[in-house]
Amino acid sequence: MSPSAAHRLRTRLNRLTVSGAAALCATVLATGTALATPTVRTADTLPGFQVYPESLTQDPSTGDLFVSGYGDGSILRVPAGGTQASVFLPSGADGRTHAAGVKADKSGRLWVSGGTDRSVTVYDATTGVRVARFHIPFASGGVNDLTFGPDGTAYLTDSFNPAVYRVTDQQLTAARTTDTALGIWRDLTGTPADYTQHSGINLNGIVYVDGGALLTANTTTGAVHRIATDTGAVTTVRGISLPNADGLFYQDGKLWAALNRTNTLVRLTVSPAARSVTQDATFSSSELQIPTSVIRSGDHLLVTRSQYDKGGPFGAGTPLPFTIAEVDTF
Repeated sequence: MSPSAAHRLRTRLNRLTVSGAAALCATVLATGTALATPTVRTADTLPGFQVYPESLTQDPSTGDLFVSGYGDGSILRVPAGGTQASVFLPSGADGRTHAAGVKADKSGRLWVSGGTDRSVTVYDATTGVRVARFHIPFASGGVNDLTFGPDGTAYLTDSFNPAVYRVTDQQLTAARTTDTALGIWRDLTGTPADYTQHSGINLNGIVYVDGGALLTANTTTGAVHRIATDTGAVTTVRGISLPNADGLFYQDGKLWAALNRTNTLVRLTVSPAARSVTQDATFSSSELQIPTSVIRSGDHLLVTRSQYDKGGPFGAGTPLPFTIAEVDTF
């Protein structure tokens, strides 16, 4: 992030207002010790009544935030230093009516997975011009979330088919002129990460861990799996269970997970190459409003409040205005 963008971001964070501390549960260490309760604030407001925000990413170059709308397929943008989102890609762009994972890479591109439309589309993060488009090699299913290795390679989960896809920089370049099938990088059939059922959400959030490993969580079972990026070896992380796990975020040996239905955030410590993972603390609050994605920005967490339980995929009702939450001291 440029110095000026960083200054604008700090300014934005400094003028946030507290949205209310009702129904907060104390942060609890894995040993059971209570810590100071984090503060939940409203960081950004999102336009629209059918957005149902799913995923959140921050452009590493500009500090701009991008939010995917599961409810309508739109992509929203909050400029660095701002608190109000505007439409970056409208509902229906490239035929997309749902949007799941959204990630900005280090090369100024924005990757958007279309969920059940079985696609992932890559855009210029400044202009919104389409760069490439990929589709899964199955008649049903869909890309959910994605992460990047240090060389820019993208790794993508499919919540309904037991597969992890991969897109290298060379493959991205070759796909600029046509809609291209995603190649299965790791077939999970017969591995510890194989799906035991296909009607619910399976692999969801995924992160690259320093040292050469991926961590990904199964939303339905709560299992967390490690996949070596060199050999493709798949193991299950012992002693860690994250039921209802949605978005994951990794930075400097720490992993944060959003557990959607239980309004919970979890913080874990991860060793190099994810040789070991230990749970540090949990935080639950109804103020999180069904969190589906979490990122760290400065010394705070930013969380999408999906409100899936208010007229979304989790239940009937009328949502409040959609927002992004900021959580401190976690």
